[in-house]
Amino acid sequence: MDTEQDDNQGADNQGMDGQEMDGQGTEKNGLGVRAVSRALAVLRSFYREGPTLTLTEVAGAAKLDKGTARRILLTLVQDGFAAFDPQSQKYSLGLEILKLAGAVPERRDLRQIASTILSRLAKTTGSTVFLSVYHDGSAVCLDQFHSDRSVEVRWWIVGGQLPMNCGAAPRVLLAYLPEAEVDRVLSRGTTRLTPHTTTDPRQLAKELEEVRQRGWSVAVDDVIEGLAAIAMPLFEPDGRLIAAVSLTGLTPHIVRNGQPNFLDDMRDAVREISANLYSLSAPPLHRAVRAQSAIGG
Repeated sequence: MDTEQDDNQGADNQGMDGQEMDGQGTEKNGLGVRAVSRALAVLRSFYREGPTLTLTEVAGAAKLDKGTARRILLTLVQDGFAAFDPQSQKYSLGLEILKLAGAVPERRDLRQIASTILSRLAKTTGSTVFLSVYHDGSAVCLDQFHSDRSVEVRWWIVGGQLPMNCGAAPRVLLAYLPEAEVDRVLSRGTTRLTPHTTTDPRQLAKELEEVRQRGWSVAVDDVIEGLAAIAMPLFEPDGRLIAAVSLTGLTPHIVRNGQPNFLDDMRDAVREISANLYSLSAPPLHRAVRAQSAIGG
């Protein structure tokens, strides 16, 4: 069984000042960071398993015994990184987590600049709009925007993940990743969320090529039956993928007469975000523009 003595034995035997460090500031023997790794596993359990969890559920998701999980949760609650509801006996993430998320430097400017533009897009189209990024084999929701007429979406919250073969935004992100990374993602296997989800790698490869040719992706009923989505990529000036912009709603609202709706609105929003992101640099004349021009812009 894990104990606090186990967590601290590296420091007791040698002392933190005496630990040998590698070039990245990590202790070579790994003992002194075990408690940190366990705390991170506890935090990750909430976006992997659900926003509210019992102690038993957290311990299972983090692969810890209940005593260790409880001590970590108590510390996180004291510091504001977790919260405990005595009535339901469940834990959730605390507000301090939002402060950390807002401090991520490489994405902060993107969220700030995109916020007004994508909020307007949501209201104009009557849809739910997402800003998402690729991270370690999954599509991660960076932000979402609603209109008074949009369907309330609970299946992709901010910080939530989707498999790369499911949905319009994940497939846009997958289509523009380096080939080696695409192979790595697909080697992990695919996920079926509905009977309409594409899981065959060969069929998925064809769909990704279509995305690259036309500059957008459409998904119908493959994440939630009855809902559809369209997505477009957002690039760095040098052509590297930075994010995907997508909107979703009831299928008849998003796809009309077999064709995706709101493509012009989305293209304008993506171009406006790019113009604001790179207003002090050279115009982003790269494959993003080429991709978007394929839809008539």
